[in-house]
Amino acid sequence: MKKTGLNVAAALAMCGLLLPACSPALNWRTVQLKDAPLQVMLPCDPQAASRPVDLGMGQVQMSVLGCEAQGATYAVSNFSVAEPAAAAQTLANWQKVVLAQLRSNEGAGNETGTAKKLNAKDDGLWVPKGALNLPQSVRVTFEGVSPKDQKIVAHSVWFARLEGASARVYHAVIYGDKAQPVAAEMFFSGLLLQ
Repeated sequence: MKKTGLNVAAALAMCGLLLPACSPALNWRTVQLKDAPLQVMLPCDPQAASRPVDLGMGQVQMSVLGCEAQGATYAVSNFSVAEPAAAAQTLANWQKVVLAQLRSNEGAGNETGTAKKLNAKDDGLWVPKGALNLPQSVRVTFEGVSPKDQKIVAHSVWFARLEGASARVYHAVIYGDKAQPVAAEMFFSGLLLQ
């Protein structure tokens, strides 16, 4: 069997195990980021953008690659940090900013704080091969309410990697109206540092 045949066989086997994530609406494909050494698997045709963002430590130029499939948004963001020693604090700040974008809704009339961490089964330390082993390199599942009063459940990972004399920090996330653990596993397992 040729290498192409092995890839097709492996994809079919994976679809058999993860049937809901391999439905026709989730057409998984491998994409290489143009501005960073990361390969990702996305279930839809991605769009790329770059914009300045303030994460509480000054403005950074963030690149984003993302798409929408079956009512969920899949995105991978990254930017360079000049001082590798600042990667851990940068990841911590980035996590706080993302969680603060959603408000908690602990009950009728009790809308407070930031998104609520769900402590899902696979949450915790998440250090892909080639990434810096930092306590802030984590997988987090959280839920909250958007500014448009929509319930959002997210599966998210943050990690960093040395890149010459600097570091590059990454965030990959799925936003939807319900938990999607099977799709999250497929998405996160396809994040490969080059």
